[in-house]
Amino acid sequence: MSTDNPATDLPRLSLAETVAKRIEARIAEDALPNGHRLGTRDSLRREFDVAAATLNEAVRLLAARGTVTVRPGVKGGIFVATPPPLVRLGRKMLELSGDSVPVSDCLVMRDALEPLLAREAMRHRTAADIADLRGLAEDMAVAAEAESGVGYLAANWALHRRIAEITPNKILQHTYVSLLEFVENRLRGVTPDEPAARYVDGPAVHRELVEAIAGDDPQRLDAAVAAHGALTAARGGGA
Repeated sequence: MSTDNPATDLPRLSLAETVAKRIEARIAEDALPNGHRLGTRDSLRREFDVAAATLNEAVRLLAARGTVTVRPGVKGGIFVATPPPLVRLGRKMLELSGDSVPVSDCLVMRDALEPLLAREAMRHRTAADIADLRGLAEDMAVAAEAESGVGYLAANWALHRRIAEITPNKILQHTYVSLLEFVENRLRGVTPDEPAARYVDGPAVHRELVEAIAGDDPQRLDAAVAAHGALTAARGGGA
């Protein structure tokens, strides 16, 4: 059984995102219909050669996006689902934009939404949410120490996606995540695996953002969001 060796692999949530994207690509490329059975958790875990925790996280990500449903029982498993209208709208918006929309425009919109998203996260966060956010912020620090630029960015994007999941405002959530995924997909193929020393300030800024969300001080949150915005501007989207 794979254990996702932390000495050589990306953080677990980054691996889970990779598995999720491979499943999404298969669904799209094979035009798999709603209700198509992709397999069981165990069969998918063996197919992608990952630990059970990684596969479970990938399934959670896909279920949150409305891409799959999970059915229990002997005939259960992981099935293709039709994404909710808001998810389809966000994806269609980005599909129609094609190459005519620069990443910089998406970054402007994403950054404009982040203060609202942070306030929503502070308002609605649970203890479990904060535990997840702290774990992801730690993943960023670990990647920085390992000098893995790709690992750092993957953990960064996973952290912001998790913050977005906290809000009950689905329009805000799906609009933000659509913008985030557009930027991520455009930068993933062109961003070299530079030493994460380039992101030396990132772990501290993101830890403070998480702790501000965990607290009850709006002024501290505003300051953390402003510091993050300055970091994003300096890094061109890879804060």
